[in-house]
Amino acid sequence: MRLRARIVDPKLKGHARAYVAQAALATVALLIALSVVDLLANAVIIAAIGSTAFILFVTPSNVMATPRHVIGGHAVCLATGAIFFGLVQSSTGQSLIDSAPFLFDLAAAMAVGLGILMMALTNTEHGPAAGTALGMVVIDVTWELMVVFVASVVAMSMVHQMLRHRLRDLM
Repeated sequence: MRLRARIVDPKLKGHARAYVAQAALATVALLIALSVVDLLANAVIIAAIGSTAFILFVTPSNVMATPRHVIGGHAVCLATGAIFFGLVQSSTGQSLIDSAPFLFDLAAAMAVGLGILMMALTNTEHGPAAGTALGMVVIDVTWELMVVFVASVVAMSMVHQMLRHRLRDLM
């Protein structure tokens, strides 16, 4: 019995339906995002969306699940990542990276660091959004990808807001 108590969340008792329903909501939200555009080809970005789904549907009353933090955090990190993507893709950036490849890693790390700082300064902290900043630097960013990404984050946040009175904290 003790082993079972350590493996299975004690809060599950009497709330199994909520666990299944909220996991299903997260699954549907991700399925919709993946169906719109091939986000799987951009694994870093879909990881950020998946992590956001976890926060929204497993810890729905967490401050990081509020629209300000979800949408704001991803917007801030999308912008910082896009700036560093532009620097890396510029002719000067390409020349520097060709001569010193570690500069690409430095740019990616700086995008994440600046994203974290900007989220803290704007009170839009959302942990998964740091992955957005990284993703914007390391993949080929297109306008379509950015629009679909933002729409996915906004849609998940809207679903969370509409159902927040019915969602339970599962942690």
